[in-house]
Parts: sequence; structure tokens; C-alpha cells
Amino acid sequence: MFEQMDLQVRDYPALHAMPPHMHDVPSMGIVLGGGFDERIGKAERHYTRGHIAFLPAGVIHSQRFGGSATRQIIYQPEKRWLEQLAACGGTFRDAPHLHDVAFCHLGEKLLRELREPDGFSVMVCEGILLELGAAFARGYAVAARPRRPPAWLARTRDYLHARAFSSVRMKELARIAGRHDMHVAREFRRFYGMSVGDYMRNLRLDSAALRLSNPRADICEVAFECGFSSHSHLCRAFRRHFGMTPSQYRAERS
Repeated sequence: MFEQMDLQVRDYPALHAMPPHMHDVPSMGIVLGGGFDERIGKAERHYTRGHIAFLPAGVIHSQRFGGSATRQIIYQPEKRWLEQLAACGGTFRDAPHLHDVAFCHLGEKLLRELREPDGFSVMVCEGILLELGAAFARGYAVAARPRRPPAWLARTRDYLHARAFSSVRMKELARIAGRHDMHVAREFRRFYGMSVGDYMRNLRLDSAALRLSNPRADICEVAFECGFSSHSHLCRAFRRHFGMTPSQYRAERS
């Protein structure tokens, strides 16, 4: 049903690495869980849940995935969409990327249509892809090109990923960064779009969501494994983040 749109859901295991490679066709990717680093030439960027990225054809890139499994929806944008963006002055050779929770919500809608298709799913997916394209183009047009985070901040973020399920204090991060804790907090939010606490919570929730895709996984065990104090703690955070309980989330994907 979806072959003509070339929509694919891809799951990558934790710590997976892909050597330098390129694709013959352009693609868009939406990160729904986990995260990874991607190197394009000398530039390196980090993607987390809510990132959407455009990759032109023929661009050599490599990827290194984080400490938890990563899920992406990847599709090939229509030629007419690319032509319209080019006519508006858009240039995508630098493989632009944006982050917004709206991208993740649209990606989740796509995932539901792919998992439970009916006679209207193709039409619904076409509409979602158009909405994604418009939101990406608008964001790309108005956003200032992001700077690469300084080495000390990237080191701090890597430290968080390595200890995603442990208790980490700001003074500990300040020691790792070699900066004042207030400076770390301010720069982290500026570069990654959220506070350190929200970033840690998202890492844990994304990991919990991926583990819940296993129907045999016990929700209480998932809660403790992912750093939550109890089943109810996970349920409250999960509902705020995903708009549904862990049980409902699992039922939608079973």
C-alpha cells in the first residue's frame, strides 16, 4: 500500500555504527526514539527524538548510534516538493536538520497509519507528509543556521547518555565540563533546546518506549531499568510525554 511513498520504519540497535556511505536518492528522516551522531564531511550533528533531517543524494555520511535503540521513519520527498523549495530559494546541499516536538507528533501519526492501515491510510499519509514538508521548509527558512556546540558541551551531553539511568547533579556536570553549573545549564538549553533535566527524562522515556515494544517486557521492570522510581512514576511521565499510558502505547503497537 505504501510502496509508492517509500515509507520505511527503521530500528537501529544501541551502539550500532554505520561506516561512510551515500544514497542515490534524497531522503527525509524523522527520529521517533533514541538518538545518534551523524558526520557529513567535517561537520557532526546530534539527532534526538523530534529531529527531522534532509539528506541530499550523493552526500557521504556516517552514523554512530547512542546507548539506547533508535527508531526512525525515512521517506523519499516528492520531486515536486523539492522543485517548489528550490523555486523559493531553498538550498539543501548542507543537509539541514531541525528539532521540534511537532515533527515527532506527525511521525507518530505516520507510524500508526503504517501499523494499522485501512482504506484511507494512503490519503492520510500523503497529507501528513505534506504537513511535514511545509513545517520543515518554514522552519528552515526562518531559523538561523545552528552553530556546532563547543567540545566541552558535547562532552557533557555524552556523559549524560552514558549515565542516562543514574542520578546526575548539575555540579557533577559542571566538573565534567570545566564550567560553572549555571553556564552549563544555560548553554545546554541554547544548543539542545531543553533543560538538562528534560533531556535526561526524554532519554529514559524513549528507552522505556522502545523496551515496551516487546510484549513480554514487564512494565514495572522497564520502569526500574530506565531509572524511574516506580510503575506510577513511569506512567505519569509517560502520559505527559506521549499523551498515553505505557499500556496504551504498547496496545497501539501490538
